[in-house]
Parts: sequence; structure tokens; C-alpha cells
Amino acid sequence: MISVLYIDDEPELLELGKIFMEHDGTFAVTTAESGFSALELLKNRTFDAIVSDFQMPEMNGILLLRQIRSGSDVPFILFTGKGREEVVIDAIDSGADFYLQKGGDPVVQFAELGHKIVQAVSRKRAEFALKRRIDLVKQASEISTRFIDITGDQIGEALHGILAEIGSQCNADRCYIAQVTPDNSSVVITHEWTAPGTAPVSGILGVIRLDEIPWLARHIRNLELVRIPDVSMLPSEPEEIRREKARLLDQDIKSLLLIPLAVGRTMIGALGLDATKVATHWPDEDIHILNIYGLIIAGALARIQADRTIRESGELYRTVFESTGTAMMILEEDKTVAAANREMERISGYSRAEIEGKIPWTRFVAPDDIERMMRFHVMRREDPSLVPKNYEFDFITRNGRRISTYITVEMIPGTKKSVVSIIDISREKSAREELIESEEKFRGLAESLLEGIYMIQDDRLVYVNPAFCQLFGYSAEEMMALAAYTDIIVAEDRPRVMKAVADRLSGITESDHYSVSGITREGRIFPVVIHGSKTRYRGRPAVIGTMSCGHF
Repeated sequence: MISVLYIDDEPELLELGKIFMEHDGTFAVTTAESGFSALELLKNRTFDAIVSDFQMPEMNGILLLRQIRSGSDVPFILFTGKGREEVVIDAIDSGADFYLQKGGDPVVQFAELGHKIVQAVSRKRAEFALKRRIDLVKQASEISTRFIDITGDQIGEALHGILAEIGSQCNADRCYIAQVTPDNSSVVITHEWTAPGTAPVSGILGVIRLDEIPWLARHIRNLELVRIPDVSMLPSEPEEIRREKARLLDQDIKSLLLIPLAVGRTMIGALGLDATKVATHWPDEDIHILNIYGLIIAGALARIQADRTIRESGELYRTVFESTGTAMMILEEDKTVAAANREMERISGYSRAEIEGKIPWTRFVAPDDIERMMRFHVMRREDPSLVPKNYEFDFITRNGRRISTYITVEMIPGTKKSVVSIIDISREKSAREELIESEEKFRGLAESLLEGIYMIQDDRLVYVNPAFCQLFGYSAEEMMALAAYTDIIVAEDRPRVMKAVADRLSGITESDHYSVSGITREGRIFPVVIHGSKTRYRGRPAVIGTMSCGHF
């Protein structure tokens, strides 16, 4: 449910808007009759979105927006009867997400308002999720470098810090490390973070025998991911799953994620995340990052178990290098790469034999980044505080491919050598750029076409271009306010269209091209040729396509 603060100095309109927006359970609306009342509410509460009138006594909607923007980027929609150009410009300049003019049919009007709220909140959540993923990736790079010089007695504290970072960033109530005992018969919770008010799993379970959880144990032993978004939805058959489902529910676990921990191919335990308050789905993008953390944690556990003399010897860097989960190098003052790990081999395309002592690190840097990074390299050896230790650059592989990366650099105490950790952030950077550009590019293109363009998501039209509106005689607002996308198709053809859309969303068909009968706003029936294919819109599956007038 989306929480909305709705502000207007007309109580009757507030009540009407609250009724319309809350009728289907999508929104929970709190009302305020002035900007000052709204600011008082915001001192103690947060909302997913704010909707405000413009013309109000004492503080108008633009002044309220500016006040809110001084400390928050919550989605803000100006919903007003004033349509003057200067108001629109002020709204945009002050940071409004949407400007919507009042008037007309209240059903259509509030349906469009609801659509704008969902659109703004979805975008904000996508931006937040992306920022969180980027922060996790950067943190992983920094942690892997920090672990190089950390002493054995500091590892436990460092692991607790990692678990707190993961748990708080990934919407978990518990985050823990379960280690397998030497005889491989049980697991023990050795390190744990819990959110406030959450009981520690170590105090609930103690030592867990693997033969008591055969289904989960089988996945862990095979180094397989366990991702259960909703424990209550696990099947009741076979018997072993039924018992483990009951065990998880008894512990108030609503969602469970287990990331295998291994040194080489030897299983040593699992990184666990529990959601105990609200069921949580961890997307693939999070899993990719958590696997990196799993490698870092496994390496740290291996160090704890390693002989102290090995950890204090010249083998330290090689030992840690092979278990960090990030690409790492040790760089000499003369730019030579003194050491590289397996992940560096993988990301670069070169073998260690080709890299170590033979290739300067500049070989891996895009031309437009070399001057800056060379300057950092020299200045860091004079005074590390003069240059950033974390930044982004384009990494060049053996075959010339560019990879967007995030680097962390630390000097090795008492030497002129530095240790670097590099993480591929291509996914995150691409997602960040697409989030900014994709919708603007799509709309610019679609609205210039003479062919009707549509997009369907959650059984509704979420976008139509002007040509599509003209085809059926509706405005864009009316189109997107329709209860179902099939409302523009004659009743006898609706099952066919619904099946075609479902088949594309499920992947049964990549695209489709067929003819049905459409119906205009005035009730005129005419032949329609439909083409559609699967796409993603705001991070979720959708169908995009064209509709054009056909022939009977």
C-alpha cells in the first residue's frame, strides 16, 4: 500500500479525493488543509508521496514544495486548478515530479492522479534500490581491500560490521554466518546481526544438525543458492519440505536467503538472511552482490582457521588475494603489477604469468582515465590524503572491451606499494543510466510516430501515444484510467487478446501479430491489427506493441 499525504484548503475536495484514491486499497491517504499542517505532520511521519493544491492561504503549493525539497526528495505532485504557464515552470524548477490540472470527470481525474502517484513512487523506489546496490558494491570493494591488512583478532569485529551492512541494506531482520562443524554433521551460528526488536537466531537454534534439515542441507552441500520469498508458500509435500517449512514458520521466518560459503569447492557454511516481519523478495541483482560478499566472508573465515604463522608470513597477500571475491592487484611504484589474483585473471582475460612483473597497470585503463589515475598514483605515494581512495573508471580487457568499474586503493604500510580492489559495476551503471534516459527516449520516439503505440502492465494500459488515442477516440488520461486494457476490444475477442498478452509475459511466445475488432469511445466497431512483444518497464515485465486500423 502506498501512503499519500494530500493537501488542499477545500475539505470537500479532500474527502472526495480520499474516497476515490482509497477505494481499491492501493493508497492510504492522510489529509491536511494547509501547508503548515502538512509540515507539522511531516515532522513525525513519512509518506511515499505528497499531493498538493497550488492556491492555498498563507503557504501555496510551490512554497510548500520548496520547503519539503530542502530536506526530502519524496515524490511530489502539484494537483491544481491553476493552469498558468508560470505555475507549471515554477513547479518544475522547484522539483515537482508531476503537474496535474484539476477539472473534468472526477473518476478520470483521480484515476490519472493515482497513476501519476504510482509512477512517481515506482521510480523513486527503483532509484533507491539502485543506489542501495551501488552502495553495496562499493562497500564490498572497500572491505576486500581493508581485509588485506586486518589482523586475525580484528576479523570477528569486521565480520559483524559486514553483516550489519548487508542486513540493513537488504531489508533483512537477521543476517548471520552459519559455519559447518569440522565433522560436517552440524552448523553453528558464529556471527550475527539483528535488527532492533528481533531475537537472535543463535539464541533460538544453537547447534543445528544437518540431518534435521535434509532439504536445506542438500542445497548448502551442493553450493546452491536457497531463496524463499514466502515460507508460507512452500509446498507441503514431500515430507522433508513440510517439516522444514513448519520449522521455519515456528521461528517466525517469513522469508529466507542462504548464500553458500566455500573455499574453492569446499563448503564451509552459509551466509543467511531472514525476514521475520514482512515477506521479502531478494532480486537477482542483490544476489549477484551478495555472492561477492559471500566470497569475502569465506576468505575471512579461512583466515581465522589458518595457522597464525602463515597469516604473518609473506604468503599473507597471496592467501587473502585468492579469497576476496574482487579483482585485486599489488602495484609497484614504477606501475608494474607485482601480484594479481584469480578474479583479476578472469576480468582482464590475461593469466597471472602474463600480468605479474610484465604488464603495467595502465594497460587496463581506458585512455580518457589514464592521466587522472597516473596523477593519483604519484600523489598517493607522496601523501595518500591528497587523492581519493575510491572512484570509478573504465577497465579495458584483453580483447578491448570496456567495463565500468569501481576501484579502492590503499597503500601498504611502510612501502611504496599499493593494493587495489576492482569491482565490475557495469550492471549498476547501466541501470542508473537507463533509469534516467529510457523513459524520456521512449516517449520522445513514441509520441512522434503516426502508428498507435501502447504498453500494458498489471492488466492496464500504462502508456499510449497520441496516435493510439486518436484511433480509439479517448484522451491518454481516459485510456490509462480504463479498468482493463481489454475495454477497447469487443467482448468476443477479449479472451484471445488476454491469452496473447499472457503468453508473451510468460515467455511462451516472443511476439505476436493478429487481428481483432476494436471499439471506439463512441461505440464504433472497427478492425484492429495488433503487434506486441515482451519488454521491461520500471524493472518489471510488460508488453509493448502497436495497434493500427485493419480491414474487415
